[in-house]
Amino acid sequence: MSDLKMPAPSPDAMDADFRLDAPGEIMNWLRELMQSQARIQLATPGGEAIHTVLRSLETPHGMLTMEAPVAAPALAPVLASDELVATAYLDRIKLQFDVSGLVAIRGDGAEVLRAPTPLRLYRFQRRQAYRVASTGQLYPALKLANADLPRIRVINVSAGGVALQWPANVVPPPRVGEEINGTLELDREIGFATLLRVQHVAPADAGAAHQAGCAFVSLAPSAARALQVFIDQAQKRERLMRRSL
Repeated sequence: MSDLKMPAPSPDAMDADFRLDAPGEIMNWLRELMQSQARIQLATPGGEAIHTVLRSLETPHGMLTMEAPVAAPALAPVLASDELVATAYLDRIKLQFDVSGLVAIRGDGAEVLRAPTPLRLYRFQRRQAYRVASTGQLYPALKLANADLPRIRVINVSAGGVALQWPANVVPPPRVGEEINGTLELDREIGFATLLRVQHVAPADAGAAHQAGCAFVSLAPSAARALQVFIDQAQKRERLMRRSL
């Protein structure tokens, strides 16, 4: 166990946690928006807004095409605005990006909206609430810094922390406020060092495993990225399964 205390993240660090700059990642999320036909709101700083859906992505030209709403009084002020923010939701994920150079053109017999693809996208998720449940006994797991102790099964993982199934024979059980050093093994290939703080412990019957909810105290940038990819992939699998039903 460790008493190490980490400073609170700066606003820039928090912003970086939600910001996506990699073109490939941005295009992947735009494709998700297009495939799901999620409604996109385009809003001006003054409050005028329209709703649309993404119709096509032209990757070589870096352009996106959206439907132009019919008989929308706010369309003219939206087109005239130098500042536009696009907001859309995919399940528990809120996507947001700036739109510049929006124009209305005639295409395929109907008016459409076109704009350059964004250079930056923000992924504001109710991420702390989304938990990836364990599907096996081996992974995910927490390998404690104390090599004499067994790997602790992880019940679920979120961007904010993990729920642990703490064996009754590993004593003493964790206490609220205690900090735990270890390596979080998401699967056979992906693992990273982390510091966890115990937030709550569910009481257990004699001989039964304790359940301990823990929050991440510190994660290296590479670890935070690996965790987010793990959560993203789980959410994508969940969406695909729902579509196939």
